[in-house]
Amino acid sequence: MLADAVPYSGQTAEHRRVVVEIGRDAVVRVRATLQHYSCATFGEIGPLSLTAPGRARIARDGSFRFVAGPAAQRLTVLGHRRAGGRVTGTLRVHGTIATGQRCASLTVRFTARR
Repeated sequence: MLADAVPYSGQTAEHRRVVVEIGRDAVVRVRATLQHYSCATFGEIGPLSLTAPGRARIARDGSFRFVAGPAAQRLTVLGHRRAGGRVTGTLRVHGTIATGQRCASLTVRFTARR
């Protein structure tokens, strides 16, 4: 965990773990596991676990858009920090594998609590 970052832990709609770390009104890291990650020719190669450090400012209304990771495994999280110590939103990963095949996860909803 990053210094002064508060972890919000929860589950995705696929019943997999997600942790959104928030520090100083910004999302600074997301750790998640996605059950489904499919590639063009190889098909399903999930589950996929990843940790993505980065920085996404949280707007006054609590919304944020966190995009991090290399192009081969880009994580996008659209979310809201809500009253009562909750973070809700969606996450998705897209990229390529070593052969150049395109891969993507489903867009998955999540809820996490402080």
